[in-house]
Amino acid sequence: MTAKSDAMVAWLFIGAIIGASCFLATGASAQTCGTDYTLKPGDTLAGLARTVYGNASQWSIIYYANQDRLGTNATLAVPGLSLKIPCLAGTPTAAAPVETSPAGAPPANEAAPFQLSTMLKRIEFLTAEGYPPFTGRDLPQGGMLIDLLQASMDQIKEQANGGFDYQVSWVNDWSAHLNPLLITRAFDAGVPWSKPDCAHPEALDKAGQYICQKFFFSDPLYESVTVLFVRNDGSFNFERDEQIVGKTLCRTKGWSTYDLDKGGRNWVKDGKITLLQPQRAEDCFRLLDEGSVDAVVIAELTGLAVASAMGMGDRIHAAARPINIETMHVIIAKTHASARTVLYYINTSLARLKVTGAYDAITAKHLEQFWGAGSGAASPASTAEAQPQPKPGAGQTPAVKAREPEAGAQQKPTTPGKKGSDGKKTGQP
Repeated sequence: MTAKSDAMVAWLFIGAIIGASCFLATGASAQTCGTDYTLKPGDTLAGLARTVYGNASQWSIIYYANQDRLGTNATLAVPGLSLKIPCLAGTPTAAAPVETSPAGAPPANEAAPFQLSTMLKRIEFLTAEGYPPFTGRDLPQGGMLIDLLQASMDQIKEQANGGFDYQVSWVNDWSAHLNPLLITRAFDAGVPWSKPDCAHPEALDKAGQYICQKFFFSDPLYESVTVLFVRNDGSFNFERDEQIVGKTLCRTKGWSTYDLDKGGRNWVKDGKITLLQPQRAEDCFRLLDEGSVDAVVIAELTGLAVASAMGMGDRIHAAARPINIETMHVIIAKTHASARTVLYYINTSLARLKVTGAYDAITAKHLEQFWGAGSGAASPASTAEAQPQPKPGAGQTPAVKAREPEAGAQQKPTTPGKKGSDGKKTGQP
């Protein structure tokens, strides 16, 4: 199976999990919000959401309110399990039966309005540069993921009619994002971050364990393929895991290494490789060009962009076999008072972008700009011996997964929240 097929299978699997939760029948009776509910046989999160909120698609509100009880699989609606049922602004204390065609409902081809919170008036998002084509102040609209985020939030802002606003700020020190900037709620939410396998914390590094314990994850924004970039004139071309033993790899400091240990690989844990972690991706590629490392571990598109900018496209290529396929998310501290509302805003507005086709249009635009700018110069297709490389599947939620920065900075931090002469924070794309 090709890497592209793997990506599609992975995404279909994610969709299947959500679909199973949304369409199974439910035996839940009338339920009020603001209380706990004990699951009965036949109950599903979608059924509870339909009863409480009048909309089965809002099952994720209940899921995120109970992530500590449900784990990472939203289908784990085990009879006897007690769940918290959060209230949204405008949600009645006792939900009335939902009519098949309620009076005043929007036409079938028109999206239902967002449930706006009277408490959450503004969201401060935090991101960083150096991750083309996904984030970067010099990229169009701040990069693909920032464009998607802003398009999503603009829908909320439009409906709120002056009652809601948001801002994206840039701090180029990934290690400062989790702690202190997000955990202390100096910013509301961070983007983009990959989601480790939180169901198996024992297999994660400390950074992976920390982010699973302390943060909620939005639905995926996009998906990325992580690969090894190697020299064209070198003998190493990653085809089997056994070939990695004894090699020296380079990954930017601040990006997690859990994917190098997942699935029993234990490349880092068991000392099977030597891992260098300089401050910038450019430093890794310079070491590769000098022959000081055997490969650079990085998201494929980001690696292509960096190599092209450094004029190395004719000397390196991405190995045909991917290291990992990961999804990219918005994260928010579990201690944030409005965490569930923020997640609801992000997930429902992102879903609407997909329904309307705006999601595909935005991702396609950025990928066309990326390849049109010549960032694919280091693609395997440019070398006679290289294999075709997988491309992220169009239309996937987080198609590109951002390497989750864990410890260390990618670049020197900028000053967060600095105000200009107009009194507004600088740093918006």
